[in-house]
Amino acid sequence: MISNDDEVLAKVKGTGGIVYVFSDRVVISRKSITVFFGQGIKGDKTIYFKDIKAIEYKKPTVWANGYIQFITNMELATNQTVGILGTKLKALKDPNAVILRAIKKEVVQNVEAVYQVAIQQWKNSKVAKQKHPLLDPTDEIAKYKKLLDDGTITKEEFEAKKKQLLNL
Repeated sequence: MISNDDEVLAKVKGTGGIVYVFSDRVVISRKSITVFFGQGIKGDKTIYFKDIKAIEYKKPTVWANGYIQFITNMELATNQTVGILGTKLKALKDPNAVILRAIKKEVVQNVEAVYQVAIQQWKNSKVAKQKHPLLDPTDEIAKYKKLLDDGTITKEEFEAKKKQLLNL
């Protein structure tokens, strides 16, 4: 969702919608007549960086289409077939991708900016996840020791969990 309070870090218009990059998410807006024919009636698609597994990008050229795709589930990712001979309908219908055309030099620059900013924000979200305080392994081992002493788990289960917590 796009609100007036949000700062757009980068933006590019493609064949299947407009990609907006914010500090915590990407929004693909699909509010145009041309998008209706490829995607149907859809509103904005919000994808938070914390949910993104990968970002695929193919730079558009004067001769061939490109795309930017935000993959949230590797098994469900659509193989983007774009190129000099056209773009497959399956690629046009992908809800997490926008097909890009390089008709003008400024379009290519906007596409590059969106890709670079999206990658940086995605990496930042991964670093932020890692900075959250992790559980202290000694506290966790103590909890499992109590479970062992209470007879809830076996000695083998305790030793396996201890090795896992100590990264052995």
